[in-house]
Amino acid sequence: MRNRILKLSLILAIIGIVFLVLSYFCFHYVTDEGITAVWHPEAGKPFVTLYIGIFGVIMLAESAVGALCAMLLFEKEVKE
Repeated sequence: MRNRILKLSLILAIIGIVFLVLSYFCFHYVTDEGITAVWHPEAGKPFVTLYIGIFGVIMLAESAVGALCAMLLFEKEVKE
């Protein structure tokens, strides 16, 4: 059970990082006209960027809680 929870935690961490990278992309490269190749210092779509970033942070938090639960609540499985 511990290995499954740790694997889930890793998957959630990867998803969270992907969403945070997507949030960075949306913040700097998405405007009202669409996707541009020019870097912008201000967000063109701030609410979309905010919600994508919040979702990424939630995934990272779930990953950390899952890893802590796996480490604290379940013992290592010994294969004989």
